[in-house]
Amino acid sequence: MLHKMLRQLLTLIALSAFVGDAHANDYQDGLIAYLDGNYSLAQKHWLSGAQKKDAKSMFNLGLLHEQAKVNGASIDKAMNWFSLAHDNGYPAAAYHMAQRMLDRGGSDDEAISLINSAAQQGYAPAQRYLGVPMGAKTVDTRANQQVPEKQQDSSQTEVDDLAWISRQPSDNWTIQLLAFTDQSKVDRFVTEHGLTTGAGYYTEKVNGEVFYKLVYGSFDSKDKADFARQNLSPGMAEHGPWLRQWASVQKALK
Repeated sequence: MLHKMLRQLLTLIALSAFVGDAHANDYQDGLIAYLDGNYSLAQKHWLSGAQKKDAKSMFNLGLLHEQAKVNGASIDKAMNWFSLAHDNGYPAAAYHMAQRMLDRGGSDDEAISLINSAAQQGYAPAQRYLGVPMGAKTVDTRANQQVPEKQQDSSQTEVDDLAWISRQPSDNWTIQLLAFTDQSKVDRFVTEHGLTTGAGYYTEKVNGEVFYKLVYGSFDSKDKADFARQNLSPGMAEHGPWLRQWASVQKALK
């Protein structure tokens, strides 16, 4: 499962507007090392990327310090890397800085200013935090296109998805990408992002309304799941993804 997820992540990274050709290898090599648990090697690759002004490498160096994965790790060093990533135009860094500032009792005004900055750059978690409507730019831009034949048999898709969900270790973590009341929107999102493996959706009734919830990936620690969430492409993160433990997802199926 880890290798399948890694291939998908690297495909998404290659499509990301935040990673340029000059430093793509540093970033991707760091990601591979991180997912293999070799955090010192990941740090080495991302330091190389950071020297080339890659904001995403800077951000991930902050995550390494925040998660205490490297020698000499500290929250102060994490915040310094997040600040550099923010200065180089990476919106996730502004949002992350704000969250850590609020956790540490920092200035609410400064934190909200950072969240606003991230929201204005289209970062979905920041928009959701501020209550900004998320419907203005969704997969509906492809509403007039036909869903490929392999996606039209939704009953078979649901059976396959539920089987995949049920097989996951209950103590692993996953990323919930979205929750829609319209199944066709989920199908289009799956098709648009090529989520043919390592993802699935299920239904859950909330306040009398049925939601189709799409989950992505299976990770043996919350840190790895959070790292993958932070590194989703802008399109994959469009609806404000969050982490869930498989046990809570599988409970909804019963």
